Amino acid sequence: MSGRPQSLDLRDLHFDPLNPRLPSSLHRADDGPVLEYLLLEANLVELMQSIGEKGYFEGEPLLVVPRPAPQTGYWVVEGNRRLGALKLLASADPAPVKPREVEQVRASANHKPTSIPVLAFPERDEILGYLGYRHITGIKEWSPLAKARYLKQLRAQHGDDHLLAHRALARTIGSKSTNVAKLLTGYALLEHARDVGLLSEIKQSEDDIEFSLLTTGIGYDGIQKFIGLDGIADVDLGNLKGDEFREFFKWIFDRRGGSTVLGDSRKFKQLNKIVLHADALAAVRRSEGIETAYLYTSGPLEALRTFMVEAEKSLKAAQDTSIHAVGLENSDVSFSHRLARAAQNLYVSLRSSVVEDATDADA
Repeated sequence: MSGRPQSLDLRDLHFDPLNPRLPSSLHRADDGPVLEYLLLEANLVELMQSIGEKGYFEGEPLLVVPRPAPQTGYWVVEGNRRLGALKLLASADPAPVKPREVEQVRASANHKPTSIPVLAFPERDEILGYLGYRHITGIKEWSPLAKARYLKQLRAQHGDDHLLAHRALARTIGSKSTNVAKLLTGYALLEHARDVGLLSEIKQSEDDIEFSLLTTGIGYDGIQKFIGLDGIADVDLGNLKGDEFREFFKWIFDRRGGSTVLGDSRKFKQLNKIVLHADALAAVRRSEGIETAYLYTSGPLEALRTFMVEAEKSLKAAQDTSIHAVGLENSDVSFSHRLARAAQNLYVSLRSSVVEDATDADA
């Protein structure tokens, strides 16, 4: 990678409108909202203190490209956090958030640089490969969602063949083509969820989503089949099943009831089997929970036996606890009576089934 080293006036430097680390709602936003986000999420005050005390380290120039006409100045493709700290140090305007902290740093600063070292490139694409190596496999790793956004930008440099493109991207960033494919497919699914109103329905934005859960889930063959993915490299989503994907997405991200159906990523292994088994899938759809639904994957008979064993354990524990319980009420007695009736009904039902089976065999 080579760029032209020079110094530019801070006033000519602007935040990258396609910065993968920024929420999508801040792409192409004015400085105010971007600075607010960086102050709240990127430890900008600490960076201001460091620059204010020691000055700007010229060994880490910002990487910039010219803004397209009729705009003037440069976009900072690499170094937006440093740009935010520099802008806040040099400004006399109140900060959008944390105004007292920012003003204290300004007042104590020995340095407020306005001539900033940069490496200027003619085109944004010339910087993208470097960013991938640095932030996807390198020393300043981005979040999975930021990686996916970046890879989508980089993907535009390659042709229509996804397999060849994923291999080329993997070489560029020093990763595996399967990792590239999974990130791009996951991001395509996230964009689909946004476009069809799923994110709005569960009252979340792209940046609220734990993106790594999505990419983990689509790595399972059963889940791929359930939602209509042709493997992890199916970026086009040509056979995506809309209703099933909606279910899957809500199972892992919808928290309106307090917690998600999935719970955590360790249950993907169970969900992977559940979605391929009609009885188990029906149980999830009845809101019986992943653990309960998983029992059905061994068949109704094994599920019944497991339920009875667990019920016996719970009743024994309740019996043992009852000797120490203080303050029992009539409602507790009524509850135990309902349990007894439920157990009796189960006994009658199973006995009837066994007798019928025996009669059929004799006949």
